[in-house]
Amino acid sequence: MECRNLPLLTLLDYPRGSRERGERILRELIERGVGELSFVSKGYRGVVFKGLLKGRPVAVKVKRSDTPKEVSLKEFNFLSHLYRLYREETPAPVPCFATEDFIVMEWVSGKTFPVAFRKEPRRVVKEALKACYKLDRAGVEHSEIKGEKHLIFTGDRVKVIDFESAKFKEEPRNLLQFVGYHLIGKRLCGELGLKEEELRELLSFYKKNPEEGFKTFLSLF
Repeated sequence: MECRNLPLLTLLDYPRGSRERGERILRELIERGVGELSFVSKGYRGVVFKGLLKGRPVAVKVKRSDTPKEVSLKEFNFLSHLYRLYREETPAPVPCFATEDFIVMEWVSGKTFPVAFRKEPRRVVKEALKACYKLDRAGVEHSEIKGEKHLIFTGDRVKVIDFESAKFKEEPRNLLQFVGYHLIGKRLCGELGLKEEELRELLSFYKKNPEEGFKTFLSLF
């Protein structure tokens, strides 16, 4: 096997720490061409690593050993659904492949929403609105769009990451939640020269007519 590093192997089976499962997952990743794994972070349902696949950086999210089997495949289904609809314009990481134990997907590099907003507020908000609207059109509710770490500005657009809690819905509220929480709730609208009342009126319009409401939102920027 390429790597026998004990900390890495136990992290691959966090929190149980079974070296046996860690070796099995690492072997499967290597067989599929993923190498040079390095630990990034731990979440409620998965542990994230960075690796290389055919020379390109990828994110590898390994299911925690104390979470249900379907978690990895569930998130992969959302990423695949969005990629089928939007291809390279997907608002989410591009999926590579998945098993019951892990997902391998595009590594999204960039600045989190708060950091990017301070440098290019109008452009970043406009791209975030586009990403949220794409999710709404796709019938996917992210469920954690309020989380600032889930919105990543790559330099030309905003991508939404971490679909562990996502749901399919007839009327998703991604754009409504983004505007309500970030622009109104955190009062970022003032920094953009927008009035809260104007945004609330637009939210009501968006609920009735998403397509025209979205166009009106974009016209503000």
